[in-house]
Amino acid sequence: MRRITQLQYNGFDMDIRPNLPALQALIARKNIDALVCMSPENFTYLAGAYITTLKTIRPRQAFAILTRRGSARAIVCGIEQALVRVESWMEDVLPYTEFRDDPIDCLAETLREMGLASASIGFDMEYVPAAAFARLTALLPQAQFIDTTEAVAAVRAIKSYAEVAWLEKTTRQTHRAIVEALAESRLGDTDQLIANRIIKRMFDWGASGVQHFHLASGPRTPQIHNAPSPDATRICEILRLDIGGTYGAYASDVARTYSTGEPSPMHREVYRALCEVQATTIASMRPGVTAGEVFETCRAAFADRGLPCTLPHVGHSFGIEAHESPMIRPGEDTVLVPGMVINIEPLTKDEDGNLYHTEDLVVVTEDGTRLLTHGLAPRDIPVLGQALTLA
Repeated sequence: MRRITQLQYNGFDMDIRPNLPALQALIARKNIDALVCMSPENFTYLAGAYITTLKTIRPRQAFAILTRRGSARAIVCGIEQALVRVESWMEDVLPYTEFRDDPIDCLAETLREMGLASASIGFDMEYVPAAAFARLTALLPQAQFIDTTEAVAAVRAIKSYAEVAWLEKTTRQTHRAIVEALAESRLGDTDQLIANRIIKRMFDWGASGVQHFHLASGPRTPQIHNAPSPDATRICEILRLDIGGTYGAYASDVARTYSTGEPSPMHREVYRALCEVQATTIASMRPGVTAGEVFETCRAAFADRGLPCTLPHVGHSFGIEAHESPMIRPGEDTVLVPGMVINIEPLTKDEDGNLYHTEDLVVVTEDGTRLLTHGLAPRDIPVLGQALTLA
């Protein structure tokens, strides 16, 4: 059968290929015999196949196995077998029958067949349900399981050239959708109407779904993870949005703040200061700097401008998972290296309680960072209905 390794979503092409040398190095470093990935993110990365139901139907478990010797095997629900055979680089794909077979029984039997019944095995301990793990250890009492959830995530954190190109494309498409939809919107439009315009354009530009959508104006802006309301926008209010589309296994994540019209001097001042904080934070990022040091740079930039730093983090790695490691948070000692793709998203409040937010995606390069959106937010607060020029 002809194998198609590229995922195609509305004109987007992405070949998910794990960094096998890095995963083999992980196996050697942990002194284990095999690696089993079952979380939706780790399975997708190792298997190179995107099964949407792993997130939405949790009992429909799947497992990707990689041994020290390089053998690889995937175990999936039978109704997903055709998709995995097309997308995955793994040649050996074993199906089980939903409701008849317990996927953990299939995993245990497969590990026995692969000579791993008494092996040391890396496993997604942070994800596996307690009942499933109890069943697995009862079936394989001589096997030893160690947690490699975050170790695999650390491999995922350093993106390939293809992943960076894909994330740049998806992020720019979402950024463009936001700018175009808000240029078309007018004072008096409801939050829901503005949201619908953005969503339509995201799909027009290639999204396959919506990962998250938070948009609010006026007194609702402090509700960080809000849903668009049927309330009409009013003059001299803040409108804040944080939006992510899905593009196959990957996604986008962009946040912006607008004025509904006639912004007050305070609105202009706080918004400009927030943009300066974000730019200062991004400028501090380079190989060798820790994620915790980037956070402290951001916190100091807020303090210099007399603004509160309102979140326990100001950014996060981004890829197959929305919040990957490292998080840009206090005390995070992960060192930035080229290939890491990170969202920088400072938030702050003004004296009236309005929440301001801007978020852009950058990739760490050999000598600093490169922006993956069309450009940082304009330093002067944009107004609903205003056409902006994209880089």
